[in-house]
Amino acid sequence: MSPILVPLGTTLAVQVLASGASLTAAVLAPLISADLGVPASSVGFYVSMLYGSAAVAGMASGGIIGRWGPLRTMQSGLVFGALSALALAHASLPGALLAALLGGFSLGPTTPASSAILARATDPTNRNLVFSIKQTGVPAGFMVAALGLPQLALAFGWRTACLCVAALLLAAAFAIAPLRPRFDDRREAPVRFSLRTQLVEPFLRVWRHVEMRNISFASFAYSGLQGSLAGFMIVFLLHDTRLDLVAAAAVLASAQVAGVGGRVVWGFVADRLGKPGTVLASLGIAMAGFAALMALAAPTLPYALLIAASVAFGGTAMAWNGVFLGEVARLAAPGRAGEATGATGLFTFGGVAIVPGIFTAIVFATDSYVAGYLFAGALPGLVGIALLRGAAPAGISGR
Repeated sequence: MSPILVPLGTTLAVQVLASGASLTAAVLAPLISADLGVPASSVGFYVSMLYGSAAVAGMASGGIIGRWGPLRTMQSGLVFGALSALALAHASLPGALLAALLGGFSLGPTTPASSAILARATDPTNRNLVFSIKQTGVPAGFMVAALGLPQLALAFGWRTACLCVAALLLAAAFAIAPLRPRFDDRREAPVRFSLRTQLVEPFLRVWRHVEMRNISFASFAYSGLQGSLAGFMIVFLLHDTRLDLVAAAAVLASAQVAGVGGRVVWGFVADRLGKPGTVLASLGIAMAGFAALMALAAPTLPYALLIAASVAFGGTAMAWNGVFLGEVARLAAPGRAGEATGATGLFTFGGVAIVPGIFTAIVFATDSYVAGYLFAGALPGLVGIALLRGAAPAGISGR
């Protein structure tokens, strides 16, 4: 058996579960909003709070991983995800706010912990591909949530769907426990938690590293569009087309399927070309174009072409993360891949926290999801053009 299979399989499975669970509120927004008496577009505020919480949790994860180990960190993330689903099932505004906060505690440390595991198991010849395969867990989790949760909610109620999510995450936390001796064998001595040690210093290390800072800014713009795709696609289609919930969820699922394939393809391309920065910049331009296409054409497209457009959108906007994380691992100091991933996560999760909130404000002001998607798509497009034209320092080239 290849030595990469167990770490890759474990981190991939956890990524699928954590990511799928984080999409619960967005997928079930039309049903939840009816019970809570709020507009479905308010899901943007939920997404912003979720990823704001994730940004802080991710930043603090370096010390947590060092003290408890990456496997135990992933277990705790699964438990927090279960608690988030239980809070959402409470069906109240305070419960939803608590669910967003706990969901961030679940999502934030998961990627840094998995990066700490995979950084030890990869080398420069396969790093982008391995990290990209692991990151297929994000769109794969979104796809499972988009396909499964509406069916479950319509059959048994959306609260029951949330309870099923909680049960699945708890079961997974127990299932990976036997692997702890293998992955948590390099724990550090206990350290006293402080804002400076766990938050400020990791951020400063990223900020002072020119290449790391450049790709972190790119991740802010890209993740903002990615979050807007996942968070608003269903309510956008229900608002602007005649699709029902199940059909709209299938469109979102098709974008997630494309994201799975795209992450593998772009990781392979980045390794073969040896220019992951160029691939990363080019993806920004492509996702901006497909976001505009989807926003402007969706109401008039036949269903088959709508699926095709969503595949193009998802194959770019959902497919950049593995190349990005491979670059972070390459640029990080030895033994600090998890910490660096957590610190750059402030930008990545920050994009998902801020952009969907602005998206929601645009929808409230204009009653137009098209305007929201054009705004969210413009950011990565401008970043990608600037990077390719050399407006940012040359480190983005991936050389």
